[in-house]
Amino acid sequence: MDLETLKNNNTENLVWVGHLSPDTDSAASVLVAASIYGGTAAVAEEINPESKFVFKYCGIEAPKLKADFSSHQIGLLDFNQSTQLAKSVDPTSIVAIIDHHAFGSKPISMPQIVSMDIRAWGSTATILADNAEKLGVTLPKSVSCAGLGAILSDTVVFQSSTTTEYDKKYAEKLAKIAGVKDIQDFGQQMLVAKSDLSHFSAETILTMDYKNFEFGGKKVGIGVAETLMAQQLVDRKDDFLKAIKAYKKEQGLDYLFFSITDTKNNRANILWADKQDEKVLANAFDVKIKGDILVLDGVTSRKRQIGPAIQKAIEAM
Repeated sequence: MDLETLKNNNTENLVWVGHLSPDTDSAASVLVAASIYGGTAAVAEEINPESKFVFKYCGIEAPKLKADFSSHQIGLLDFNQSTQLAKSVDPTSIVAIIDHHAFGSKPISMPQIVSMDIRAWGSTATILADNAEKLGVTLPKSVSCAGLGAILSDTVVFQSSTTTEYDKKYAEKLAKIAGVKDIQDFGQQMLVAKSDLSHFSAETILTMDYKNFEFGGKKVGIGVAETLMAQQLVDRKDDFLKAIKAYKKEQGLDYLFFSITDTKNNRANILWADKQDEKVLANAFDVKIKGDILVLDGVTSRKRQIGPAIQKAIEAM
């Protein structure tokens, strides 16, 4: 598989898939990649409410939920860590990785040569839009719309510290193809769609946007709920604390953290399971913790802020 050309790539048995607990960038990028390179778009687990809204808004069918990837060649999107890989994916079947995350401490081990495109941009969909342009591929209107939604989601409508000028540039280009005249309005509708989580259980919300990591040889889970209605979830703190403790034990994790990310006021409300987790958080953000919730103003990104701080604290122990 050569990501820099459309020639001589056999994509007949190729499936594009993102990480477990797919977010909108992961779920939409598989559609964009399949549109550029060929192959089939799939997700490894159920998509979230925001993604459902985006696909409905764009008039495009969501990628199929697939349980067994064992008989396919695989293109990975939006991740490179083995802790986030569907169990049925054989690493030797991976032919391509397109991602915007740095290599972590538990990268997927692959003996074969794999075509990779990893850039520190705000969204995998941005990288794909750039590739489409370079390859002379005009994406369909609905696919462009989904790609735009992916960029807006991962950059939190350009508010996140992860946002680059490339994200803004390609959001404009995709919006033009998609016929989306007001990008900010689309983004705000997305934020509203993902914000009302009142009808979901604490257990479901905990794992809706969740990633496993390995830091310093320790198994670490970090869940995030981005919402304009943060107080609605903070008021359910006791339910979340029970869910976090139960999930940590069930999954055999060394550490588990959950951020109720307030996208309206740009702050994180972080919960944890026990004293062990609390110690890591205190060291990670150099704070004295009082009570059972840590409020961090200006912190909104798992990728750029929460994850790296926790990783540094654990590796320093």
